[in-house]
Amino acid sequence: MTNVKSQPASLRADRAAVTRRRIADTARALFAAHGYGATTLREVAVAAGVAVQTVYAVFGSKANILRELRVGLITDSAADGAFDAAMAASSPPRALDLFAHSIRLRWETGHDIVAIHIEAASTDPTTRAEVEAVLAGRRRGIGRLARSLVTMQPSLDAGQVTGVLDALTLAEVYAELVVVQGWSADAYETWLADALRRLVLAATPGRA
Repeated sequence: MTNVKSQPASLRADRAAVTRRRIADTARALFAAHGYGATTLREVAVAAGVAVQTVYAVFGSKANILRELRVGLITDSAADGAFDAAMAASSPPRALDLFAHSIRLRWETGHDIVAIHIEAASTDPTTRAEVEAVLAGRRRGIGRLARSLVTMQPSLDAGQVTGVLDALTLAEVYAELVVVQGWSADAYETWLADALRRLVLAATPGRA
């Protein structure tokens, strides 16, 4: 039997979650359009259709909104799943195709968050430290994949592999090709997978 007493609390929680998401999404759009530093919480409140006191009550600061956006980006389950599949692949070409797919998924939904963080980090030491920690985690993941590829194909040069994986999969590359040049996300993924296969699998000593 449904506990009637629990329904009001559940409804309140659902509404709070919707409000939180609306504030975060609105702030994200404003940060991307007008700049993180130039956007005020009052502007976020007005655009989200809530009182500024609600924004403060839910997040407390712009930095906390930014932190929530960042957590959402780095815990994308679909992208993480594709990366895990790449790590479990039995051949370098298959691993690289899956890795390209994981990158497409992450940047398709979050490339703008990266740009927002770059701007915020340029003026906020706390944000800069947090961004550096995220970048370190990205490099660790790339290093793990590079080592896996070298294990499967020992002729590869680990340093070259790592450099190619890192450089080609930057969010800025996705933004340039998809946002600026107008490529589709599918075209980007196809290009990335092909480029990774050609460059990584040729990354042998003396080819740098």
